[in-house]
Amino acid sequence: MAKSRGMSLEEAAGGGPAPKRPEERFPQFSRKQADNEAGLAKGGRMSDSWVDADKIRRDAALEEARERGLDEAERRKAAAAANRVPRRNNRKRDPDSHARVLLSETSLPLEEISVLAGMDVYEVVALKLKMRRGE
Repeated sequence: MAKSRGMSLEEAAGGGPAPKRPEERFPQFSRKQADNEAGLAKGGRMSDSWVDADKIRRDAALEEARERGLDEAERRKAAAAANRVPRRNNRKRDPDSHARVLLSETSLPLEEISVLAGMDVYEVVALKLKMRRGE
């Protein structure tokens, strides 16, 4: 496995070549320098460079993973989802008439009728009282 990745056995056992430590890549920043404006600006630039270096390292790792084919299943899922046509039901009943039918033909609780019809519980209660008045 180490041979296929172009590493020695020691590098593979250690997880690959060790990345450079931040202290080696960036100059030191002391607390004394933070007291003046120039030192504060230097600290901000160093922080920005650390963030940029992390982004570059992350992008490189993602590209290596893509080359190895580690995200192939995710790409297939995304492509299938993009090609899928969303289901549309044009025969959905009007919530008012749906609740009216459920109230007259079933003995379901009002809360369940409100969920099924997509209405507020108080609207279903008002509809039930209006239906009672009409009888």
